[in-house]
Amino acid sequence: MKEKKPFVIQFVIGVILIGVGLLLQVDYYSAMLFAMGCGLAFSSIVNTVRIVYWQNPKRQDVYQRKKQEAHINSIDERKQYLRMKAAYQIMTVFLILLAFILALFRAEVWVIGMVFLLFIFQWAVGTIVYRMIEKKE
Repeated sequence: MKEKKPFVIQFVIGVILIGVGLLLQVDYYSAMLFAMGCGLAFSSIVNTVRIVYWQNPKRQDVYQRKKQEAHINSIDERKQYLRMKAAYQIMTVFLILLAFILALFRAEVWVIGMVFLLFIFQWAVGTIVYRMIEKKE
């Protein structure tokens, strides 16, 4: 339950945002709150299902091996990894907050879309580069 608790909390917040979005009578902001709630609720459901899937007794051996491998990989060159991860997370949070602030100020849709596409581009390139570096080592 300890691993599922954050996702349950996120799901509840998502449902609250969906409810507020449905009850709010301002078209622009209610649609934004509704969409944020749907995204948060859906992602928390997906992560909870993933955890339940891997914690199934049939998959415990594979799950424990994956956890052990991830633990071993996280110890190697930890400080360098943490520096890169911190910069990546700061930029990710900055881009998402910037898109949110622009949406609050009713910026043009294409401007918000470009910031969001920068976020997706950063995520995709970061994932690809990580996989390439991981294969080299």
